[in-house]
Amino acid sequence: MTAIAPGAATVSPPAPAKPGRPRDAGADERILRAVVDELSDHGVAGFRINNVAARAKVAKRTLYSRWAERDELILAGLNTLALDLVPPRTGSLVGDLNVLYDDIAAALDSPRWLIAARCSFELPNYPELYALFQRDCIDKPLAVVEDVLRDAQLRGELRTTIDRSVAAETFTGSIAGFSSHIARLRGVSARGVREQFLDLFFRGLDDGAA
Repeated sequence: MTAIAPGAATVSPPAPAKPGRPRDAGADERILRAVVDELSDHGVAGFRINNVAARAKVAKRTLYSRWAERDELILAGLNTLALDLVPPRTGSLVGDLNVLYDDIAAALDSPRWLIAARCSFELPNYPELYALFQRDCIDKPLAVVEDVLRDAQLRGELRTTIDRSVAAETFTGSIAGFSSHIARLRGVSARGVREQFLDLFFRGLDDGAA
């Protein structure tokens, strides 16, 4: 038997491998893509867990190990369609809103936006799910626009009596309107009216700094 010198480090044997199959690293992405496809085809009312599992080529237990409830799964899919905005911090209101306009227009220019728009009409029939959708997919992007307007007020670029909530909803809602199905059919897009829109919006805000 070989003696171990005092103070020498001992090497522990490797831990035994855990039984079972390794976790499928790509399953989450496939599942969320399948959720969006299912919502696109059937909406919220016709959404079926079995269909999602078949689309993603996973077992239902794989779905439930990640999202325990149907509503959680739907919300996770809708979150992939939500606007992912961050405050630009350019140092000016004009600079910030120009960046945000481009970010919003780029996101809404995708056909995927129409899926979220369709679901938004159904969601009020599901109050608990709608509350979560409102928080994650509507309130968060609006909060970013409100932050930009608040920073402009602190810099003296925008009068303090401006209602930031109304202004933020007007800004994002109007851009979304130009990205609607009807606007597309009329050959109108958010990108195509960028300069005109921003000019009108800034005129509406430009009532003199406080």
